Amino acid sequence: MIKQKILKNISWLFFDNIVRIFGGLLVGIWVARYLGPNDFGILNYSLAYTALYMFFVKLGLDQIIIREIVKKPKLTNYMMGTAFGLKFIGSIITLFLIYLSLYFLETDSITKIVIFIISVGFILQSIDVIDFFYQSKVLSKYVVIARNTAFILSSLLKIYFILNEYSVLYFAVANVFDLFLSGLFLIFIYKKTGYAINKWRFSTKKAIELLKFSWPLALSFFLISIYTKIDQVMIGNMLDTEKVGIYSVAVRLSEVWLLIPNIMISTMMPYFVSLREENNQLYHERLVLLYSFMFWLGVFVGIVTIIFGEDIILFLFGQVYLGAYEALIYNIWSGIFISQAVARGIWLISENLQKYRLYNNVMAVVLNIFMNFILIPKYGVAGAALATLCTQALSTWLFSFLWKPMRKSTLEMIKSINPVYLYNIIGKLL
Repeated sequence: MIKQKILKNISWLFFDNIVRIFGGLLVGIWVARYLGPNDFGILNYSLAYTALYMFFVKLGLDQIIIREIVKKPKLTNYMMGTAFGLKFIGSIITLFLIYLSLYFLETDSITKIVIFIISVGFILQSIDVIDFFYQSKVLSKYVVIARNTAFILSSLLKIYFILNEYSVLYFAVANVFDLFLSGLFLIFIYKKTGYAINKWRFSTKKAIELLKFSWPLALSFFLISIYTKIDQVMIGNMLDTEKVGIYSVAVRLSEVWLLIPNIMISTMMPYFVSLREENNQLYHERLVLLYSFMFWLGVFVGIVTIIFGEDIILFLFGQVYLGAYEALIYNIWSGIFISQAVARGIWLISENLQKYRLYNNVMAVVLNIFMNFILIPKYGVAGAALATLCTQALSTWLFSFLWKPMRKSTLEMIKSINPVYLYNIIGKLL
């Protein structure tokens, strides 16, 4: 029964991916071609800059709330109300900090306005707690319906802006409009499926408990944001926004395939939490298979990118963005280590070892910033991508050996590259 539920949930999430990948690429390509590398760079620089402040919005609560609802379903309304309150307070703090930072940021006024517009959308992300609820029930179809409807409508708005030759400011507004509609539809579906927001309750005691569990994840997310977004910010500061636009094409394309492992992990989280309680040995065996699948999926996508990457960029974005090819290759191969690390997140949360992810990420951020300073002036946008690849590889397979509780998991990840495990996965699927 649980397997059928998981497969059905994955099907919905893959449908969501199809809509977002093809719809997002189609509209995103159109936006990139219309704005050109400079304005497209301003938009993406602003998105990267605001992402550095997402620490206060996310608070590391996503998987923690899912775990707590699965383990303590009777406390769901307290979990939802407390998580919503924490995220809302965090979004207000974020908005204030970004507004304050704009006084010290050395960039043009248009970029500052775009940054502020995008940051307003953070307040709307508090309603994402409804997403956590449906993930805990392995019922992502409701979230898919809500978010895809919002996505389609906001995409139509972007097309309207393109056809009527609006400036880059309006595309920032379209991002906020997407979040607004998504939140509105989530609330509507939550009520339609028999639940009530007015039953949510904020508990100070529960808030302290959740933050106690989530602070390592929150700091880890902050550090991850730095070394996944700081490259675009540093390119904008060390080179120019046009180069950010070119590099953003590589980032966008590499993010497309990373949606697949992220969907699988979010869907299978409840299954692995339950499996750990029922059969610990099988739990570890299945984790190794998951690590193996992530590795070989990444290798396959990496090889395809080397062969066809240049043609893909030329066909989709045009000659002006062709400089993104080398950066695309490095970013795609980084995905192998990113997806394995995301998969290990299941084990870290189940074992309450989130603090070791934090230790790893501290080292990774320092290394990444250092390498960016060296490689960006020398190799341009490809240097930023190469810095990311080296950082991800060392963080996933080397730094984790420094912490004794992490060694077993790291060895399992390295062991999983044995093709025998891939053969076992194929055998189970067939």
